[in-house]
Amino acid sequence: MSESLVKRQHFVPRTYLKHFGVLDGSEYLIYVLSKSETDENSIFQSKINNVALENHLYTLPGETVAQKMAIEKFYSNELEQHYDSIYKILTDPTKTEVTNEQRELIISTVVTMYYRTTKWVNSSRDLSGRILERAFQLCKQTGSEHFNYEGQTISIKDRELEEFTSEWNKRRQPGMIITQLEVAIELIRSRLANDAIMVVRIDDEDLELVTSDNPVIAENNSPQRFAPFDPTNVLKLPLDSKHILMLMPENTKGLENVVFRQNVKKPFSEIQKLTSNYSQMQNSERFMFGSKGALESYLLTKQESERPLKKGEKMADVFAKLKELGL
Repeated sequence: MSESLVKRQHFVPRTYLKHFGVLDGSEYLIYVLSKSETDENSIFQSKINNVALENHLYTLPGETVAQKMAIEKFYSNELEQHYDSIYKILTDPTKTEVTNEQRELIISTVVTMYYRTTKWVNSSRDLSGRILERAFQLCKQTGSEHFNYEGQTISIKDRELEEFTSEWNKRRQPGMIITQLEVAIELIRSRLANDAIMVVRIDDEDLELVTSDNPVIAENNSPQRFAPFDPTNVLKLPLDSKHILMLMPENTKGLENVVFRQNVKKPFSEIQKLTSNYSQMQNSERFMFGSKGALESYLLTKQESERPLKKGEKMADVFAKLKELGL
């Protein structure tokens, strides 16, 4: 059977998103909130097939469908089809140890999910846009019809900036996608040598986690020197409304395959929920996902939890204020 060219390519796997949704017949449905919205009436429901995707995001140049779909197939065959198996392990409280293969799959899945979203591509597109806009301005000021960039002489004769930038980014996109995957593979090697696996469970029925279109959070104890590719970053991924997976770069020799587990109850579960949901909003590009109740709860805390801290104020003060408000 011949392969087909897949146009709609998901950068957040559907097999991941379904754990934040509900099954309706043969389709999974999930609630969606734009990160810029503050009104609960703006929450809407969608099929997971219709969120966190971009047309031809991973499509490569090539003569055959197999060549064009190489990266899309890699994500699907090597990682996505195994996600449910690692999800079951990570959310099963009786599972305290994984095999070497399972550990590698868990770490590989999180790291590739960190790099495969549109955040990195869009950052590069934005940078290109600024560079090209400046180049066009300089050409206009000097009366030139070309500029030099990375050793190339580039003509802009009879070209408009918007059209030129779109074509430029389209040509560069396959290279960016390949670079993202190469960087992810290199980081996987590093994190396999160091990471411990921890799962935090929110042990309260009325508290729910959300996720987003850029769900893996990278944090570092030294924010002043934070770098997204630093192997000492803690990587966090909400697995569903109750579980957070953490890759901790401080593994103790001999405990590499242990799954460390922590059940948190109020008030610490409230803090975990608030900080995780806040991080998802901060990290998202456009949308947050979850149950309707979880997104409504997030909106109730949005104004207080996301405002800038006042001078001398600490996050503990914010949490205390939220508690006073009954949130």
